[in-house]
Amino acid sequence: MKKMGLVSPGRLRRFGQAAGVLMAAFWLLAGNRGAAAVAYVSSEPFGVVAIDLEKMTVTRRFPLPKAGPRGIGVTRDGRFVVTANKGTQDVTVIDLKKRHVVRRIPIGPKPEFLKFSLDGRRFFVAHEPASEGAPSKRQRSEAEQERQEEAGAKTAARIVEIDVESWEIVRTFPASVDTEGIELSADGKRMLCANESEDSLRVYDLESGKEVERVDLRPYGHRPRGVKRSPDGNQYLVSLESSGNVVVLDRDLHFLASVATGAGPYGISFDPQGAHFLVAASRAKKLQVFDAKTRKLVREMPVGDRCWHFTYTPDGGKILAACGRSNELLVFDAESYRLRKVLGGIPLPWGVFTYPRAYGSLDLP
Repeated sequence: MKKMGLVSPGRLRRFGQAAGVLMAAFWLLAGNRGAAAVAYVSSEPFGVVAIDLEKMTVTRRFPLPKAGPRGIGVTRDGRFVVTANKGTQDVTVIDLKKRHVVRRIPIGPKPEFLKFSLDGRRFFVAHEPASEGAPSKRQRSEAEQERQEEAGAKTAARIVEIDVESWEIVRTFPASVDTEGIELSADGKRMLCANESEDSLRVYDLESGKEVERVDLRPYGHRPRGVKRSPDGNQYLVSLESSGNVVVLDRDLHFLASVATGAGPYGISFDPQGAHFLVAASRAKKLQVFDAKTRKLVREMPVGDRCWHFTYTPDGGKILAACGRSNELLVFDAESYRLRKVLGGIPLPWGVFTYPRAYGSLDLP
C-alpha cells in the first residue's frame, strides 16, 4: 500500500480494539431497552422525515426550508436529530421533545457527511467548499485538480468537530478538496476520511488533531466515497465509485483485496454479525450483499435511483434503503433480502439513521 504526502506513516494498533467493539455493543444494547424504534430520513427539499419502525409508516415531519439536509445523526439519548445542510451551509439541531429546531451551527459551503464519536459526546462534519460535483468520465487531470484547489483556497475544505452539550465547534481538521465518508478506529483515537478528488484516505490523530497518515488509493481505483470499519475492528472497506469496486484494508491500512461491485458503489456497511457486508451500487440500482470472509457476492436487491445510504433496523430484522431520485424508502427483510414495503412520497432522501442505533452506512459500528 503506497503512502502519500509528507506525513510519517502511523499505524493503527491493536490497543483499544476490544474496548471499541464493546462500546459499540453497549450503545446498541442500552438504546434497545424500552425505546420505540424510529428511523430518521434526511429529505433534501423538505427536511427530516420520521418513520415508526414497528408500523413502517411516517409519523412526523420536520420541515427545514431551503436547508437541503444530507448527513444525519441522532444523539445517544435520542433527544436530538442533527443534520448537515448543503443549502444553508450549517448544521441544524432538532429537539425531538420540543419538535422544532433549537440550534443552527454555521459550517461553511457544502457540509455533507456527519459522524458521531464513539462516546457520543461530539460529532464530525465534513464540508467541501471547492467541490464542483462529480467529474466527467475522463479522470480529472492534475491541472484541473490544481485549478479546483486554488478556487477553494479562500475557504479551505475541512472537518469540523462539534460538542454535543454546547453545540459549539471545538476543533477543525484541514482536509482535501472533496471530503466524503468518515470513520473512526475501534479505539476511537483516530479518524479516517475518504477524499474523492485526491483518491486517498487521510488519517487523523484525535488527541493531537494532526494528520498522521495518508493512504494512496490510486493503484486500486478512483473516487473513494464511503469508508467503514468491520465490527471486530480488523478491517476497513472503502468504496471507489468511478472504478466500481471496494478496497479491503487491514487494521493497519495495508491492502488486502479489491472486490468488484456494481456500478457506482457508495454507502457500505457490515451486518450486525459481521458475516456479510453490503454495498449500495447506486448506478447499478442494486444493494449488494457479500460474504465477509470469501468476499463473494451472495445476493442482490434491486433498488431505485440514487440509492446512496441504508441501515439495518435496531433489531436487525429489516434493511432500509434511501433512494433519492425515486423519492422513496425501501424496506427489505434482512434474512431473505426480499422487498417488504415501499414508503413513497419522501422527496429526494439522502441518508437514513435509526434510534436506537443500528448497523448502517451512516452509523454502527
